[in-house]
Amino acid sequence: MADKILVIGGTGMLGLPVARRLKQDGFEVSVMSTNAEKARGTLGDGYAVVEGDVTKPETLAGAIEGHDFVYLNLNSKLDPEKYEAIEINGTANVAKAASQLGVKRIGMISGASSKGKEGGIIYLDAKVKAERAVIDSGVPYTIMRPSWFFESLPSFIQQGKAVVLGEQPTKFGWLAASDFARQVSTAFRSEAAANKCFYNLGPDKMTMMEALGKFCAKHYPDLKPEVVSFGMAKFLSHMPGMGVLKLIVPFFEYFSGFDEDVDPSEANEILGASTTTLDNWLESWKKPV
Repeated sequence: MADKILVIGGTGMLGLPVARRLKQDGFEVSVMSTNAEKARGTLGDGYAVVEGDVTKPETLAGAIEGHDFVYLNLNSKLDPEKYEAIEINGTANVAKAASQLGVKRIGMISGASSKGKEGGIIYLDAKVKAERAVIDSGVPYTIMRPSWFFESLPSFIQQGKAVVLGEQPTKFGWLAASDFARQVSTAFRSEAAANKCFYNLGPDKMTMMEALGKFCAKHYPDLKPEVVSFGMAKFLSHMPGMGVLKLIVPFFEYFSGFDEDVDPSEANEILGASTTTLDNWLESWKKPV
């Protein structure tokens, strides 16, 4: 009989590839969503969709019960007001319910920037507190701490411009969502992955500008990537229709001083290394029509 896994947040940029890979690898996959009809339209056939909301603990037992594993892919969309409710308390709610219902393993996506330590910024601290809730639940866990994803590169193009906010000197271990999804699936099939925190990095190390430059050269040759200073970005955030910059600027300010000095060797050994290069990914990526 196939292992049953509940994916919470299984329809987005990173959750959907995980749900599809789990199904491909033989898991019986359910996806929990606050909008079941929309989720069914995104997922297609072959997935059970259950209603549930991590901010409403009373909805979780019915969604989680009967599953061997739970995988969390929560996203507060850079809104500081949502981090506590969704990522911190929401993860704690799920971990508590999973413990009470005898779930065999909880997995979750965090980030390489967390390093398991709070740093005084909500984007980081929410991940760390969520990790802590999972670890303290008593349920065997697997925590993934990936670097930046190639799939985020299209979001650097806004209003006809390819933009990096601030000087970003750090070389990140960019990876493909497909490689990450394979690693998640492998983790749930491996006892060696229990009670581990893995750093998930790709084969190349590049700055944001280097990665965006290659992306534009391949798919947007008329665009030349440019750096917008944080001061200018903050000024522009007060313009009509530019309010989203107020959420984005602090996030990029944090990464401008971040050093990704993490070791992916354990993830590579147990889960299999990410092998997709940016050039590989660029060949397969389809520009939206």
